[in-house]
Amino acid sequence: MSARRPARTAAVIVAALALPLFVLLATQIGADRPSNRPAVGRAVPAFELPVLAAQDQGDGGTLSSADLVGTTYLVNFWNDWCIPCQQEHPALVRFHAAHRDDPTVRLIGIVRDANSVADIRAYVEREGVEWTVLLDPDGTAKIDFGTTGQPETFAVGPDGIVREVFIGPATYGQLEAMAAAAAAGGSP
Repeated sequence: MSARRPARTAAVIVAALALPLFVLLATQIGADRPSNRPAVGRAVPAFELPVLAAQDQGDGGTLSSADLVGTTYLVNFWNDWCIPCQQEHPALVRFHAAHRDDPTVRLIGIVRDANSVADIRAYVEREGVEWTVLLDPDGTAKIDFGTTGQPETFAVGPDGIVREVFIGPATYGQLEAMAAAAAAGGSP
């Protein structure tokens, strides 16, 4: 039993010394860097990204934030391998179906950290994704939007102002509330 006492004492001393260092480091991570995340009430980050085209369609062109001025839109960052994104998928399908014929509301998906375009294309075709899917090949959009993961959804009003940000898998009701608030110029 006496052999255990020095080991226990040493462990307590190491823990006592390490804990303040851990707390200091944890509170300082990112403290010197401002967040890139667009604040609610500020302009959406400008983007121009390639549109994912069906495999047999070649180049899908590009879509930019300037093309969307005058439209209420949700920007949803997602990925095919993301489990929370897969959980959110039915809500996105329902939201898109509800607004498919409404030219004033759009759903835009931006693929964050894709393994490959082929994987994304296969997922889109398999799951019947009908809304516009944009690729972010150099990660500029995910950085400019300040995303920390996926899914993340940004509601943008017709004036190009971010009205709401939602982190995690959103429900259909949350998507509808975000779109309505963005269209009205406020947050839900």
